[in-house]
Amino acid sequence: MVDEKESQVRSVEAYNIGRRVGFGISALALSIVAYLSLLGLEKAVLAIVLGALALRGMKQGTLARRLGFISIILSAIFIITFFVVMFLFWDKVKEFIILLRKIS
Repeated sequence: MVDEKESQVRSVEAYNIGRRVGFGISALALSIVAYLSLLGLEKAVLAIVLGALALRGMKQGTLARRLGFISIILSAIFIITFFVVMFLFWDKVKEFIILLRKIS
């Protein structure tokens, strides 16, 4: 009986670790994809959320924690870069939006 209960606890723990590694991998993939699209702000925010889910409850040095941390850093850099570029080149962005309206 004790071995069966211990086996169930290990199975649940392995499932939770695997799920968090999955969150970390998907967060990292989203943070990289955010750089590929011009307006990937929503992808970066989603990558931060998934990275936080990967970090939650994991021990230091685990794969899920490293992936989650890397994706949060990449996404934060993207968000900061996005707002800096929008601030510095606002006049060009406004012209671009006007041209897009004329095309459509």
